[in-house]
Amino acid sequence: MTIRLVHRPARIARPPEPAPPREVAAPPRTPDDAQGFPLQMLLPVIGAMSSVVMITVLRTNPIMVLVAALIFTVAVVGGVGMALSQRGQAGRRRRVQRENFLTYLEDRRTELRREGESAREEAIRAEPAVENLLEIVRDPARLWERRRLDEDFLRLRVGAGSRDWHALTLPDDMNPVEPYDDLLRGELAALLTHYSVVRDMPISVELDRVGDVSLVGPRELTVPLAHALFAHIVSFHAPEDVAVGVAFAPRYADDWTLIDLVGHLQLTDTFDGPVNARRVAPDLARMWVLLEPWMTARASAVAAERRTGRRSVSERLPRLVLFVDHGTETARATVTPERESTLRELGITVIHLVDDRLKEPSDVSVRITATPGELTIDDIRDRSGGAAVTARPDEVQPALMASLVRTLAPLRLSSAGAREADAAGVVGVLESFGYPELTAERLAEVWGSRRDSEFLRVPIGVDDMGNPVELDLKESAQLGMGPHGIAIGATGSGKSELLRTLVLGLALTHPPEDIAMVLVDYKGGAAFAPLAPLPHVAGVMDNLADDAQLTRRAQTSIAGEVRRRQEMLRDAGSVASITEYRALRESHPELAPMPHLLLVIDEFGELLTAEPDFVDLLLTIGRIGRSIGVHLLLSSQRIEQGKLRGLDTYLSYRIGLRTFSESESQVILDTNDAYHLPAIPGHGYLKVDTTVYTRFRAGYVSGALPVAREPEPEERAVPLAVPQYNTIESDARGRGSADAEARIAASPSGGRALIDTAVDVMRDARRAVAPVWLSPLPERFSFERVRSATRTGPVVVPIGLLDDPSRQRQDAWMLDLSRGGGHVAIYGAPQTGRSTLLRTLALSLALTHTPDEVSIYGLDLSGGGLARVEAFPHVGGVAGRSDRERIGRLLDELLSMLVARERVFREKGIDSLAVLRARHSRGDVPELVAPDVVLLVDGFSQLRSEFEEFEPRLIELLSRGGSFGLHVVLAMNRWNDLPIRHQSHVGQRIELRLNDPMDSQVGRKIADTLKAAGPGRAISDDGLFGQIALPVQEVVDDEEIGPALEELAQRFAASWNGPAAAPIRLLPESLDAADLPDALDEPDRVPIGVRQEDLAPEFFDPRQEQHLIVFGDSGSGKSSLLRGIVRGFLDRYTSDEIVFAVMDVRGQVAPVIPEEYLGGHAPNSRQAKLLAASVAQELERRSDPEEAAVKPGPRIVVLVDDHHILGSSGDDPLGPLMPYLPSARDLRLHVFLTRPVAGASRAAFDFSLQSLRETGGTGLVMSGERSEGQILPRVYAEQMVPGRGRLVRRGGRPTVVHLAYTPLEMEEHSAP
Repeated sequence: MTIRLVHRPARIARPPEPAPPREVAAPPRTPDDAQGFPLQMLLPVIGAMSSVVMITVLRTNPIMVLVAALIFTVAVVGGVGMALSQRGQAGRRRRVQRENFLTYLEDRRTELRREGESAREEAIRAEPAVENLLEIVRDPARLWERRRLDEDFLRLRVGAGSRDWHALTLPDDMNPVEPYDDLLRGELAALLTHYSVVRDMPISVELDRVGDVSLVGPRELTVPLAHALFAHIVSFHAPEDVAVGVAFAPRYADDWTLIDLVGHLQLTDTFDGPVNARRVAPDLARMWVLLEPWMTARASAVAAERRTGRRSVSERLPRLVLFVDHGTETARATVTPERESTLRELGITVIHLVDDRLKEPSDVSVRITATPGELTIDDIRDRSGGAAVTARPDEVQPALMASLVRTLAPLRLSSAGAREADAAGVVGVLESFGYPELTAERLAEVWGSRRDSEFLRVPIGVDDMGNPVELDLKESAQLGMGPHGIAIGATGSGKSELLRTLVLGLALTHPPEDIAMVLVDYKGGAAFAPLAPLPHVAGVMDNLADDAQLTRRAQTSIAGEVRRRQEMLRDAGSVASITEYRALRESHPELAPMPHLLLVIDEFGELLTAEPDFVDLLLTIGRIGRSIGVHLLLSSQRIEQGKLRGLDTYLSYRIGLRTFSESESQVILDTNDAYHLPAIPGHGYLKVDTTVYTRFRAGYVSGALPVAREPEPEERAVPLAVPQYNTIESDARGRGSADAEARIAASPSGGRALIDTAVDVMRDARRAVAPVWLSPLPERFSFERVRSATRTGPVVVPIGLLDDPSRQRQDAWMLDLSRGGGHVAIYGAPQTGRSTLLRTLALSLALTHTPDEVSIYGLDLSGGGLARVEAFPHVGGVAGRSDRERIGRLLDELLSMLVARERVFREKGIDSLAVLRARHSRGDVPELVAPDVVLLVDGFSQLRSEFEEFEPRLIELLSRGGSFGLHVVLAMNRWNDLPIRHQSHVGQRIELRLNDPMDSQVGRKIADTLKAAGPGRAISDDGLFGQIALPVQEVVDDEEIGPALEELAQRFAASWNGPAAAPIRLLPESLDAADLPDALDEPDRVPIGVRQEDLAPEFFDPRQEQHLIVFGDSGSGKSSLLRGIVRGFLDRYTSDEIVFAVMDVRGQVAPVIPEEYLGGHAPNSRQAKLLAASVAQELERRSDPEEAAVKPGPRIVVLVDDHHILGSSGDDPLGPLMPYLPSARDLRLHVFLTRPVAGASRAAFDFSLQSLRETGGTGLVMSGERSEGQILPRVYAEQMVPGRGRLVRRGGRPTVVHLAYTPLEMEEHSAP
């Protein structure tokens, strides 16, 4: 069957209205035959009495007697004449009144007869008999002419009969004493009785939302009556207005054949196999199952209507009329699945066909009783006790019904008519946007055909009359409502849906060249997420974004966009506004486009709570947004005046949805109306100054679009026998038919949401607007992405990407090591990317400079990551936390470089780094490997706490190195880890995420945005966010970064053939005494080893030093030191010049001393005490100047090895020497004492050790346990290689030295 669409024109035939009540003139009253005594009858009597009086009184006067007789005669004659005349006049008046009133009645009869005939003709034309319905459906002007809001909607003709039409009434009789004329009253009663009704008028029954209706009578009478009702429904009502369903048992199928062909019984969105499902079921229960989706939707609409308190919504919804043929069964009370709503509320009318009144449902609204030749209509709802209406039923021929059904079967309402029916006076969302259907072709047409008056005007909903309500964003000077506005409503009031409707409407009616939008949703982002792909959307922001800096970036970007628009107006010739700019661009197409920008902020109260400074930007837009084309639309649950700071003064239009309180409604609308709105989303008021105040309901763009089902290719044009019920699919699949309706109702029928479909249509329709802010910085990218960035200076290197939202740019982050003193501080919490940044910096320096341009050194006190870059030829070395010696050597080497650079600057007349780099590039400074040296320090915080002995040297590099090309890059936990007095040396800072934003030097609020940032996200000292590049050429997993970097360094080193950076020189693991200067080179000083600072020999100078105290555990090299000192003295002094007193329990020292030099050897404590006493005697002798002058004696060297053993008995072997220690220089006495570190803290109180220290003794701390505490001032023992120690001289800083090894077996010594 081919479907044919018909257009429904405006209605031309309407039912006549009964005449309004009219009063009929009352008849004359009956005259009273018993006349009263009139006053004029007294005149003759008075005249006669007067004449008698005159004659009696004036009888003497004949003239007066004559006059009196004359008066008497006239009085008698006049009285008789008056009596006769009055009696004839009353009869004539009665006759005239009767004639006039009968004429009046005849005129009324003629008028009422004519009006009745006219009313009958109009009524029959509006409600023809069944046999004339075929002409109606064939007439395009009359087909389906009744609409849902018509007064005769679902008023169905059942027959013909008399109808009270002329409401004739008599005026109230206010004088019952004088009744009306009996004759005339009879005539008037006959007129009222005969002409108040019009005979042969159509008799109809109101079936619009009446609930249960019973047709009572034999089947041969009720079935034709039901057919007549059905015929009137399908002839005068469109399928979109009235849906019809039929429930009948299979045995009654012959009575209902063919009627399911009409569109009224077919579901447009539900299918039974390849055909539309039909509202046909074997009983009412299965009918409800079939209609369950429809019932659910209708119940929701009714619930919404009930909450609003308005009854206009259900009147606009389609109706449902169900015919239920019970046959001989008893009809049960109709119970719908939606028990909370009645049939009347749902718009359902159920017509029950029963054969006996006792079988009708327990509650019916209308009863139609069919008897042969007569129908009786009882309206049970009429509680006034009115009489039942009778009528002659219309005859319905089966052939007529078949013709009628077949004529209507292919007809469907056109799309325009269907939309009209669906809307029922309410304009749909798409229709209000100008879209009969949502297609790309229509989109292009709408975008290209917009009039100037429609610019920035968009429908947002409908008013109470169903007319579109439009929001015009233009400024008031252009007769608009804008440019800025606010929408306030309680949660669940429909704010987000209103904003979606507004945004989608603007997008559907304006191309991206005309308007761009920035959407901010601070309650999760769900409101605007479907709209993000629109080409008009320049940015979407929410409070759950992965990029924690998005809010700040958005604020800065929008501020930058405002500034950019101002600059565009200025550059175009100081144009005053965007309107003039757009007009100018038509003649100057080379000008950049400038679409209007709408900034929509949902829940801006939450935004201002999280970002209070955002209001400053909104104020700026409020002030100048009109001229630059930036519009604000704010939405929140309430207005918080304190946070707006005057922003509300710029809001020209206000939208008030349902509010929590009357006070909030007063704030937004200056009335309480918003508080009294129904609790249904979308209801609100639009207020524009004092000119517009409209109640509306917002459009709903999130609903599903209906999708017409297209039959499969194999289903098309295939003849199919339609069964009685919806069992096609069940039969095809071999399923039972008992639950066929349930399966059909459960099939999906809805399409995609309108908003999603519209977005898909517009997604690629035009080139998208430029984003207001760029995409967030990537969390991971390789260094190759920024390697080729343009360098603007000799030590300017890329380290990552820097986000500059104010200029809408993301460029390479260039770090200039020559700026701000040449030093950089990197600080942040652990695991934030500090080490990665240092490695990236090292990689950048290595890939952008040659080794003769920059040298790199690393001090890694954190995790050891800097060791991966050590293979680069640029890297002179990396010292880790486990190698304290290497740390010290690194710093000493750099200090040596600093000294060398100072000398080069002085000697070659270099006054700046620029001159140094220029001269070095020409080869004029061969002393320096590279003009710039970069020291990377990872873990400066640990340096201060665990390696404090190195801090002074590093601080010295900071304070002096910047001016001589030595750059220090510090990585630490906090900026304040660098002492305040030295912070001025560091001019550049890079801030990573901090555990406590209060430690931020850029700003607490800015630092707070990094809370959820991943590793590598940093803030420059300009307050811009950046992301550090990974130190690899391709992005790899975290665990592969180190190996990939090391492999890259090795490949680079293999390809480099030039000079490399100067390596870190370290102390030797073993030092031979023969490698030290001999007596010819140093005749006075005794070499003991090499010092770490410059790897130069370290000496013991007897001219400046007297004593040496050595602390070291077993195997540390104490005895070897004493042997080395002995050898040094032996090489420089003869036996007459020096003598040794040895206290050596283990015999590790005495064997190396020749006999002629050995003054004494004490192998135990007792002999040691005696030996000390002997030395004391000699010292006592020398104390006498005369004796000393005569015999000065040799230099005495007391060697005490393992002092703790010699003094273990409690007696100090050096006790006898204590009095002479203060004058040891004059007495030429030297004491060399060794003892282990273990117990040193207790031995510090030993009198001999204290005396040696106090008299200028030098200390040497060798390998030992740090847990022993402080051995010497600020010197702790630590585990060292044998021969390594820390030498402490009075007034000097500790110096690490490595002592020469002197074996126990020495060659025979010969004195010089």
